[in-house]
Amino acid sequence: MGEEGQEQTVRRRVLLLCSPCMGHLIPFAELSRRLVADHGLDATLLFAAATSPPSAQYLALAASAPDGVDLVALPAPPADALPPSAPVRVRAAHAVVSSVPRVREVARSLAAAAPLAALMVDMIGTPARQVAAELGVPSYVFFTSPWMMLSLFLHLPELDASRSGEHLLDATEPICLPGYAPIHAHELPRSMLADRSSESYTGLLAMAKEFRAGVDGILVNTFRDLEPAVGDGLEGLEVPVHPVGPLVMTRPARVDQDHECLRWLDQQPHRSVVYVSFGSGGTLTWQQTAELALGLERSQHRFIWAVKKPHQDTASGSFFGTAQGEETSMDYLPKGFIERTSGIGLVIQAWAKQPLILAHASVRCFITHCGWNSALESILNAVPMIAWPLFAEQHMNASLLEIQVGVATRIKIGPHRFITKEEIASAIHRVMEGQEAERMMKRASELREKSLYDLSKVGCTTQALTQALAQIADTWK
Repeated sequence: MGEEGQEQTVRRRVLLLCSPCMGHLIPFAELSRRLVADHGLDATLLFAAATSPPSAQYLALAASAPDGVDLVALPAPPADALPPSAPVRVRAAHAVVSSVPRVREVARSLAAAAPLAALMVDMIGTPARQVAAELGVPSYVFFTSPWMMLSLFLHLPELDASRSGEHLLDATEPICLPGYAPIHAHELPRSMLADRSSESYTGLLAMAKEFRAGVDGILVNTFRDLEPAVGDGLEGLEVPVHPVGPLVMTRPARVDQDHECLRWLDQQPHRSVVYVSFGSGGTLTWQQTAELALGLERSQHRFIWAVKKPHQDTASGSFFGTAQGEETSMDYLPKGFIERTSGIGLVIQAWAKQPLILAHASVRCFITHCGWNSALESILNAVPMIAWPLFAEQHMNASLLEIQVGVATRIKIGPHRFITKEEIASAIHRVMEGQEAERMMKRASELREKSLYDLSKVGCTTQALTQALAQIADTWK
């Protein structure tokens, strides 16, 4: 072949940067896999680590990185760069800013070997866009939360301009977004409720304005059968939005088929088990952890619980993952709980292979913090949810899953934000038994079929990603 034919065989490389949020890294890994497997690109995925060494969860994911995807942890900032009390979002943003010189170095090295197609970053990774500008390649944001949250974020500048109080929601009326139930103050992420003169809020507002005009496109981890309102209400948006979800870990790390969880699940009746997990970052207090244990016991349903050490001060106590070997004696559980439930329950401390658990035929219900990865994994496996949101946009996700989507029931929160064992047992019964349970199961099954079709070669997800890559390719000409 001549020079023209040789040029056509060159595989361009996408450089992806994920902030130090484990919940972001999972869909980034799946996006990278699809770019390589389905679209003939190469992919290098950089992870802006916040801890040194990287967490056990990161190492587990790195060990199972898809073929053709280079997953690299960037050096973490010095441990004393920020006070221990710094919010997780501040720590994550600091890790990204600190990593930009290394991102630039990697990008230039890769560009010398093969042409770069684009730089893709998450919401927190936008400071690295300057590297894309320097190299003359397009920059895209991969928004790993639902469209509902992205719509709120993109509307933030006009919401801010229409309010005059010290806080965004000084007015009593809820926020109404096209296609969604009203959003109340208690459902908003804390960063949006900060003092409007604070660095946290002004930084968020500046980022929202940049999203509307400062990037070449936005990929969002959702699909139209789940959120029909994708794109509504933002006719003046200068940036194209592509719903490319549900992107979750569809190929989990290889595990021994004799793995304890799977062996135990194999012995349980069909659709009889409640799975309990608050994701890689969510933590409960000691009192709430003990109450959850008693609620599981009281329900008399089979359960598998991926438990973490309680944290008294924050609901995101393991946001950046846990250290290898960080296990405890589980002395925070009620005395005798393990023994009393040994016939119907399994408590595990290791990072659970959640996709495998949710895909198992014995699982019927998922008690979840409503992180978006967990919600999508549950939908992909037709498992109805008990929504127990903890932080970030999870309260909005819970509302979406219950009111709009119909695959979840929200846990009822009592005084002092405490959830009793009676309510926990009652919520389990609502999802496991009766007409409401059957309705949610039917809806979850319908969405599963639609999501699997959307992920197929002829589905909307594949087409949306193809369209985004076509727009990127136009910049190469």
